[in-house]
Amino acid sequence: MPRRKTSKFVPKSRSKVLQARIYTPRIVWFETLRWLVRLLKWSMVAGVVFGSGWCIWNFFQETVLNNPKYELRVIQLSPNNAFNESDIVSIAQIPLNESIFHIPVSEVEERLKARPEVTSAVVCREMPGTIHIDLTVRQPHAWVECRANNMQARSRENGYLVDRDGYLYPCPPLQYDQAVVLPVITVTAEEAPLLIPGQKVESKSMKRALRLLTLAERAINSDAIWIDSIQPYQPWAMKVWTRDGVEAIFGLEDHQTQLENLLLSMKHASDKGMQIASINLIPERNLPVILRSSNSSPLRVRPQGPAQGISRP
Repeated sequence: MPRRKTSKFVPKSRSKVLQARIYTPRIVWFETLRWLVRLLKWSMVAGVVFGSGWCIWNFFQETVLNNPKYELRVIQLSPNNAFNESDIVSIAQIPLNESIFHIPVSEVEERLKARPEVTSAVVCREMPGTIHIDLTVRQPHAWVECRANNMQARSRENGYLVDRDGYLYPCPPLQYDQAVVLPVITVTAEEAPLLIPGQKVESKSMKRALRLLTLAERAINSDAIWIDSIQPYQPWAMKVWTRDGVEAIFGLEDHQTQLENLLLSMKHASDKGMQIASINLIPERNLPVILRSSNSSPLRVRPQGPAQGISRP
């Protein structure tokens, strides 16, 4: 059924609130006093907090920072063959006769990591007066010689080394005696800009030489060093000198086969009571060989490191 219409009217309630604030000089005075009291309370709280903090800081300085008990007395350096404690103090600029808490260990770490010879460094404080430094350094694999960069192989002053991964770094004095017997890799002036200490050498000739040294170790199944030096010879070849004074010409590829041919040729010549002066390993067969007479001297003029025993196949 349709809804019935009605004329009954229900009025909606409406209300209006009138809020008024009256300010008089007396009221303003009391409001100001109230804000001043609040400000005084907060000032007293801030003063108590500041005073407590100053007392704590002063106590910390007197009992820890300026306490002779925590003065640096020992630099505990992890065993390594590149740096001693005196070197570390100089390189990392560690202040002596200071509290260990005055030594910024993060800055010491960064200075050590910035050295090309260092791969990682962790520095920490040990109570009461010790700075512990866990240092990892690069291990030498070969010398780098580049006249354009004044890099001289087997030199204490201007000697540079590469590790097995090809990272270049200056020879630390403590590593010299260990490294003096290592082979030498010569880099040409054209590739000299690629020799950046602390970075991996992106030189093609360097990569080939390092690969050849690795294969040479595997070829005799020994850590004995029998390769004396490697240098570029032609765009398609490089020259290698052994510790026995043999001059060998290698191609740029198939070094495994060429090394095997070299060792077999040296063994065959030795069994016949002869010594090879030079050999070209690039041909696949009928290798050109020049024998050395009994009264001739080795062709290599570079000062060689002491020879080590080689177990040839």
